[in-house]
Order: sequence, then C-alpha cells, then structure tokens
Amino acid sequence: MINKEATNINQTQAASEAEILPLLYSIINTKLDSMANMDHFLQLIADTGAKIVSARNSSLVIFTDKMDIPSSEAKARDEPAMMHNFCRSDSYIVIPLLLRGLKDPLGYLRVENKQGNQKFDSKDLFSLLLLSRQVTLKIENDLLYKRVHQDLIDSLLSMVNMLESRDKYTYSHSRRVSQFALAIAEELGLDQKEKDVLHMSGLLHDIGKIGLPDSILNKKDSLNKDELEMVKTHPLVGENIMRPLDFLALERSIIRHHHERLDGSGYPDGLEGDELSLCTRIMAVADSFDAITSARPYRKARSYADGLEELTRLADEKYDRYVVSSLKKALFRSDAYC
Repeated sequence: MINKEATNINQTQAASEAEILPLLYSIINTKLDSMANMDHFLQLIADTGAKIVSARNSSLVIFTDKMDIPSSEAKARDEPAMMHNFCRSDSYIVIPLLLRGLKDPLGYLRVENKQGNQKFDSKDLFSLLLLSRQVTLKIENDLLYKRVHQDLIDSLLSMVNMLESRDKYTYSHSRRVSQFALAIAEELGLDQKEKDVLHMSGLLHDIGKIGLPDSILNKKDSLNKDELEMVKTHPLVGENIMRPLDFLALERSIIRHHHERLDGSGYPDGLEGDELSLCTRIMAVADSFDAITSARPYRKARSYADGLEELTRLADEKYDRYVVSSLKKALFRSDAYC
C-alpha cells in the first residue's frame, strides 16, 4: 500500500479553470518506468487533488497488489473497506480509482476541509472525477504497454532458448555475453539506460542464428567458405526479426553491428572507427571474449587469460582498447581471471 498526502497544504490556493488542464497534462506525461517516477506521479495526484478544489488536506491511497508496479513503500496494513462509488459531504470528498478489468478499486483519493471554511460542491466533485479519470487512463495505458512490451520480449527470449537447445555452443552464450557487457559498462560508468540496452542486446545478439541449419550450428569441423558466408548473415536476420519493434531500436542496431571491427574488417556493413557506437564496441568485445573462452565442436575452450591476451593484441586495430581494459578490470575485480 502507498499513502501520499499533499504537500504545502497551507499554501494551496484554488486552481482556476485555465490551470486545471495543464495540471492534468502533467499527470498524463509522467513516466512510470521507475519507482522514483511512480512516487512522483502519486505525489502529483495528491497535490493536484488539493489544488483544484482548494482543500487543506488531500491523500491518495494506492493498493500496490492491484498493480504490476512493485512498491518499495509497501506497508503491512489492512485495507480499508473498498469504495466503488464516490462519497461527498460538506467537509470531504472520496473518489475511488477504478481500472477496467479489476473487481476492486486500485485505490482512492480523499480531500478534506476546504479552505475558508467553505463547503465542497458539485463543481468540486466534477473536477475530482475528471482528475481520477485521467489518472486511471494513464495507469491503464502504461500497464497495457508494459504487458505488451514484456510479452514481446518473452517471445524473443523464447526464440533464443530454442536456438540454444539446438546448439550446445550457444547454450548460455547469450547470457554470458550480456553479463560481460554489463560488467564492462559498470567499469566505464555507463548510465542505467545504456546498461539496459546492453543487457537486452546481449541476450538477443545471436537471435538471427535461428535460421541456420543444424548442420552448420553443430558442425564438428571448421566451416567452409559457403557455410561461413551463411553464418555471416545472422546479424542481418537478427535485425530483421527485431525491425517491427520500434522500442528496441538501439538494441536492433547493436544486433546488426556486433561483428563490426574498428579497422572496417567486420560485417555486415564494414563500419570502422567512430562509426561504431560505444555500446556496439562493448558488445563486440563481450561476444568475442566469450567466443574465445568457450568450447566449440572443433576446438577446446581457452582460458580467460588467453582471451584477454588476444583481445589486447588486437586492441586499437579491431577492438576498443578502453573497452578491453575495462573487461580485464571487471574480471580481476570479480576474481574470475585465471
């Protein structure tokens, strides 16, 4: 349960009709992609409720078990009786927050003690009903987007699991690449958004191999020229699989370019130097390091020391030296180096 009370109540003045619409827009435009933003969103509702009806007291109660957004402020308290209809008296108004598909209200907004010892009237009730409707529409839309987003991600990860079940080499390869990329990102001080991009693109970077035949995926000898050319198509296939998902545009770019190299010798586009983003350089190092240190049907796995030695030898030519150095620091820090 989250309980928010309006701030600076004593200084609250009634909002004019011209001010109400911007207040509602500020609620609609609030992002709910983090607990901090969620906390701000709920505080904004409580403050706005007090503002638009000139109330001295305003509180918002949200029952977090009704939402898919976890709360760090959850309290072990009994829920009060659920109210499916608004309640109004001269001194208070209570408005339930009703989401479609839920049997019980998500929570309720309560305002009390109108300034100047005035009574709450039908106009105040209408304003709060309008506020509650905008709030519930915002939450409904965000929860729907979150569910659709997660369903799509789950489908993509299922494809990766299918691929890994066909190829013993790629089993857990994607997860290790993602972990190495995140360790590098931590050393380089990247922000959370960049880490999230690297995490997802690491898991999905080889998704294009889903179209390769088992005869190539599990071949015990080195690949011939034609087979190698077929393998080189997997970044493009992966990008095409991801193309309909506009919200993963950065991940899609990394999937396409994770085999590019600084000297332009990579594929599929032969990018070089500054044409490679930092996240792409990180993914190239993470992917190559795991490829070197993992067993293949035609060769044994090499040690982490050997993997770092090879990447260091090729630094500035094919790999970003600072990225390679960051991987080495991360491995030493985690005692994984051997």
